[in-house]
Amino acid sequence: MATATATRNVEDVLREGGMTPFHRKVVLVTGFSWTFVAFEIIMISLVVEPVLASFGVTTANDPVLVGVVSAATLIGSFIGSLVLGRLADANGRRRIFLVSILWYSVFTAVTALSWDPWSVFGFRFLAGLGLGGMLVVDPAVLSELLPPQSRGRFMVLLDFFWPLGFLLAIGFWWVFIIQGVTVAGVESWRLLFLAAAFPAFIAAIARLAIPESPFYYARHGRLRESASVLTRITGKTVDPASLSAEQAVPRAPVSALFRGRLARRSVVTIVTWTALNFSYYGLFLWLPLVLPDFGVSELTNIVFVAWFLVASALAQFPGYLASMILVERWGRKRTLALFLILGGVSGYLFATATDFATVLVSLILVSFFNLGAWGAVYAYTPELFPTQYRATGFGMAEGVGKVTSILGPVLFGALLGYTGGIVAPLTAIAVVMALGGVFLAGAGPETKGQTFE
Repeated sequence: MATATATRNVEDVLREGGMTPFHRKVVLVTGFSWTFVAFEIIMISLVVEPVLASFGVTTANDPVLVGVVSAATLIGSFIGSLVLGRLADANGRRRIFLVSILWYSVFTAVTALSWDPWSVFGFRFLAGLGLGGMLVVDPAVLSELLPPQSRGRFMVLLDFFWPLGFLLAIGFWWVFIIQGVTVAGVESWRLLFLAAAFPAFIAAIARLAIPESPFYYARHGRLRESASVLTRITGKTVDPASLSAEQAVPRAPVSALFRGRLARRSVVTIVTWTALNFSYYGLFLWLPLVLPDFGVSELTNIVFVAWFLVASALAQFPGYLASMILVERWGRKRTLALFLILGGVSGYLFATATDFATVLVSLILVSFFNLGAWGAVYAYTPELFPTQYRATGFGMAEGVGKVTSILGPVLFGALLGYTGGIVAPLTAIAVVMALGGVFLAGAGPETKGQTFE
């Protein structure tokens, strides 16, 4: 029998295999867990005040402590993004892929046992570590299992699960906090955390069906394992001897991200993720509190506030859809830059709105463009870095983003307190979004059609 020769790499095999039933399962499993990333981030902003009020702490008597506890999950996810992203590059995606959501699920449930504000902070911080791993590893895993010709639109499709988490958080908030549902006298917020942990645990079990990345095996010289995974993905037998070992390269130091052509890509990544995180978290974590400050009578009613939040979540779906189409037809960079710039313009309209219709329409447009930009950035970021830096690059992006996501709401609050109104902080968000888009348009490389290294 003739011996096969190394004539193709992992990317070639994925391209030739195209989309298969395996990919639909992977998208659903990763999307299911992605739902809980959004759920966790939005939920804590909605429930932190009633949780701390049960311990006698309110925004009025200790605003600093309320802010610190609110930021606990984001602080944990910042550390988790940096550490787990690096570990995923060194030890494989699958292991971190499984551990991260299981860790998150356990500490989300344990939050129900909190006995004072600092225990809430500690458990939310620990849950955030797992959340950081999910933020980094989920996109890296999905991007390395998809065929290149479909990678962009399915990476954006992953973010379709984000507004589902947003809506789920609103639903939990309404049922457990606004309606005050309790069981056997247990406080409603404790039931909320217990209920939130269970589906995340189910998602962790579902992840057992997801294999290790074939890219990871190939660059570590484990071509037999890589071929086995590729056979499972494509449904066609892949001979290990036919795979090129060119991807089996030693892991270089992190400092290489800031040398040569990777330096510009790293700077573009940092600026773009900073703009997105500052604008998203600065706006949406304050949104329920600032809506009444527009002076519109309808927005002083909790029911209208809830429906405004629902409207902002629903507007994200067409934003993602438009992004999913444009990243493939028009390009990753162009789509992301355009959505950031138009998000900034819409943000300024929202900041200066004075009537009900303008507030509603401009908020819908901000949600459309900002979350559409998030969809595009998840298609763009993996293609900026070679495979040995892909999860590390995501870790850097998410780490920088998390620092900004913590600072964004803090700076929003500072501007709100200093100026006594909502125009200045909302305008700052709009300007950051627009400037991020302008910088990307001028400095960012286009990655559409490039081959993974």
